[in-house]
Amino acid sequence: MFPHPLVLEGRLIRLEPLEESHIAPLMEIALATPKEWRYTSTPLTSEQRDSYFAAAFEERDQGRGYPFVVLSQDDGRVVGTTRFADVVWRHQRGEVGFTWFRPAAFGTGINVECKYLMLRYAFEELDFNRIHLYTDTRNRHSQHAIQALGAKREGVLRRHMILGDGFVRDTVVFAITDREWPASRDLLLARLTKRGLAPP
Repeated sequence: MFPHPLVLEGRLIRLEPLEESHIAPLMEIALATPKEWRYTSTPLTSEQRDSYFAAAFEERDQGRGYPFVVLSQDDGRVVGTTRFADVVWRHQRGEVGFTWFRPAAFGTGINVECKYLMLRYAFEELDFNRIHLYTDTRNRHSQHAIQALGAKREGVLRRHMILGDGFVRDTVVFAITDREWPASRDLLLARLTKRGLAPP
């Protein structure tokens, strides 16, 4: 089980447990630029909102995941959300995903720091053997960003998910294993250091 509350802290952001009070500002982010999320599970209707966040809280209650709100270290503003999901404790594996940010956060280093904090926790605190990351085959930007974490492309799950608009998507699977984590960690630390964001 994940400890609760679980807080992960970096120089740009702070990951705190997702709560009901965070839903409204997150929906403001989602609805401000809906085209940004067309290849994702980001909720864009009240029905999608309710099922999306209910599933996140249910996973946490059952120990199969842990959803975070992403807060700015500067002003405490809600920047986005992310989570551990699909956790199988017996096999020490899980997913890092369901990540979406304010578009203003793109290219700022926030995603790199977010993934570094989560991957470090998974591999160095939870002793996971594997973290996988999923994305739509059409989402080239997301695939590039995942590969830049040091994740390896493993293949495609065909006809894998039904999106909010009814489209049945193919999903690209990437993963980082415990044996690959040291190289991935060095890669992420180099990227953070280049931005002046290396952990203390």
